[in-house]
Amino acid sequence: MSQQPHVGLSLINKAPTGILITLLIAFLANVFLTLNIITLGYAVLGGMVCAAILLAYWLGKGGVFFILGVSMPLLLVLFTPLATISALLNLLSGFFFGFCAMLLIYKHVILKK
Repeated sequence: MSQQPHVGLSLINKAPTGILITLLIAFLANVFLTLNIITLGYAVLGGMVCAAILLAYWLGKGGVFFILGVSMPLLLVLFTPLATISALLNLLSGFFFGFCAMLLIYKHVILKK
């Protein structure tokens, strides 16, 4: 069991595909709808914070990090202005873009040491 890669850490290799998919969704949403830059900024930052917290959990720092990590999307939905469907699409695509970006940063900066 200890020789198998952890489920959470195995997501790191799928992060480039996630970035491409979320960029495509964000591009299409902003072509056909309107860009909400504030919502997009909150979403990318929230995704990065969520990934950092979940990385701490996946690296064995404690179960409280799991609770905090899975609570981050809920906090984003509660505290981000979502007046239109385009804002919701920006929130979703931005969150997953930030999440994947943090995983890539972890892979290329932390794991390369």
